[in-house]
Amino acid sequence: MSHWLIASAATGLFVAGSAFGQCDVTPPAGAIEQNDIGYCGSEETVDPNGGCNQETADWQDIGTIGTDLAAYGNVGAYTNAGGDVRDLDWYSFTVPANGDLNFTFNSYNQTAGADPADFVAFIVTGADNCDTAVYEGFIFPCGGTFTKTVSAGTVMGVVVSINGFGDAGGSDCTTDYVWSATFEASVYDCGDPSQGECTEANGTPGCSDQVCCQTVCEFDSACCDSGWDEVCVENAYSLCGYYRYECVAPNAGNDCVVDAITDAAYAVTISDTTPVVVSGDTTGCNTDGPGEDGCGSGAGFEQLNADLWYVVTVDNPGFFTASTCDGGAAWDTKIAIYNYDASTFDPASLPDLYVACNEDCGDAAFASSIQIEVPGGTSYLVRIGGYDTGSGVFDMTLQFDELPIFVCDAPDGAVVSSQSTDMTPAGNGVSCAASGITTANQFARKYENLSAQTIGCTDFGAFNSGSSMLANMNVINDSTPGPDPSVAGFAQIDTRQVFIAGGGFLGLVTVSFDPLLDVTDGMNVVFEMDMPASADGFASTGVNDLGETALTYIRSDECGIADYVSYESIGFSGYHWCHDFTSFSGDEETCTGDLNGDGDVNGADLTILLGSWGTDDDVADLNDDGSVDGADLTLLLGGWGVCP
Repeated sequence: MSHWLIASAATGLFVAGSAFGQCDVTPPAGAIEQNDIGYCGSEETVDPNGGCNQETADWQDIGTIGTDLAAYGNVGAYTNAGGDVRDLDWYSFTVPANGDLNFTFNSYNQTAGADPADFVAFIVTGADNCDTAVYEGFIFPCGGTFTKTVSAGTVMGVVVSINGFGDAGGSDCTTDYVWSATFEASVYDCGDPSQGECTEANGTPGCSDQVCCQTVCEFDSACCDSGWDEVCVENAYSLCGYYRYECVAPNAGNDCVVDAITDAAYAVTISDTTPVVVSGDTTGCNTDGPGEDGCGSGAGFEQLNADLWYVVTVDNPGFFTASTCDGGAAWDTKIAIYNYDASTFDPASLPDLYVACNEDCGDAAFASSIQIEVPGGTSYLVRIGGYDTGSGVFDMTLQFDELPIFVCDAPDGAVVSSQSTDMTPAGNGVSCAASGITTANQFARKYENLSAQTIGCTDFGAFNSGSSMLANMNVINDSTPGPDPSVAGFAQIDTRQVFIAGGGFLGLVTVSFDPLLDVTDGMNVVFEMDMPASADGFASTGVNDLGETALTYIRSDECGIADYVSYESIGFSGYHWCHDFTSFSGDEETCTGDLNGDGDVNGADLTILLGSWGTDDDVADLNDDGSVDGADLTLLLGGWGVCP
């Protein structure tokens, strides 16, 4: 199931709709109507409840909730001059005390033949700060519900929208909805930091984790009425999902992490790019590591069951891969990686040492592959286990690869071209995702009607919260006129594989072209960043809101976008991809053989010529006889050295 487009300011997600029956959307007495009446389909009216999709963020504030509230309106998609646009409604309200919110959503699509429940809603915690707000997205059938434990003073948000666009199977502006929320204040005083940890007998009634405290006290009121003792601690572990290290009767030498770290048989040092394969059998093994939400396995399946452990030290900076793909296991594996320092390691701290996790790599056997960036000279715990009841024999490949290092080797006199007002990425862009993890996405900028020139490199902004990845920068000749990239007119000029660091990377990445890229006069050039599906996080463009002279574009098959649409056309006009390229005039060959125009006939030019050997490349065909051959090589060597 694919999620819809992810907004950049927060780590939440828009979730795709699915077919359900029509709902009763009769507003209850006292329900509040949306405040953007007439907006859907209008090109002139500024959406008054554009929320975090506009600056300054503007939510429809419906006050402080008492025992209940409700709101209603309509959303949909329409086509204006900028393309297909969605109408979203954004509501906010304040919670007066600790307690539970219970939401209910209904929708009704009046469009004949449309998905009757082409509707999606989000619950937003901390709606008063778009930079830190937490979005939780859900598909809501008729009567869809959601419960959230909240703290006093929290500003909550509700965002309602549709999944698709008008020309992609989505509804027009006829999706009516009504949502309601009831609030039940907690009878327990929970969540004060002075109450102490929930995993310790703290000597006070209650504990500092509001949700866990309330959960335990609803099960055993004495924990809040009298004091948080050892019985309450045990209840906290069993009811709240806290991790406690335990491993008994191990089935293998590396069944328990505390044994694996002391046995050299399970230590691997990787000093070069030679793959190392470790083999084992998880059948009958303990599960002593924590469950990991980052595996993308879904609620209730966070654990890596029947796990085994390895200590892996990677000597050099680059990226490290652990994989059972390509025949490494015939059962449903999961792999997680943790930071490891022998001098400070405590197994109880494993949740705090978590780096990344992967369940499926696309292998037919549901094998796993995970890749992380490594600084060199660091050690990691590599944990392999199973999804659900999965276990068995495996061969896990541990692989190190060097980082591609790019520099821009353009000559003096090169110029930088950009559609970005500023090249400093300040946040992440918009992507398609599935189960909270981004799918494959392509991003583009189109430069129309360029003059003849030679491109040396390009810089682009990137964001990646998950494991590091290898993406592709494609340079394309787009024969389709106009500002919008069109896949139908694409002819690829070149592609370069590029490493994008993970772990929250936000910055510029440089890709150099060797040989350099020649652009003919009048060519429309598209720079396309092709990002693969993330293993465990959110990958997108690096953007800012400082302006652009042409639009940023996105496409993604997973979200039903077969051709490029602009960020602006889907409601994200403030997200500008930082991108530029460096080039020099294609007419400035300073002497015979100076193929890259740097004023010197040298090894760089020889590399270009040899790379074009046997072709009719215009640049390297020095005698213009239609073929790059020995005659051209003679001319180049005859001009060797600094141009006169």
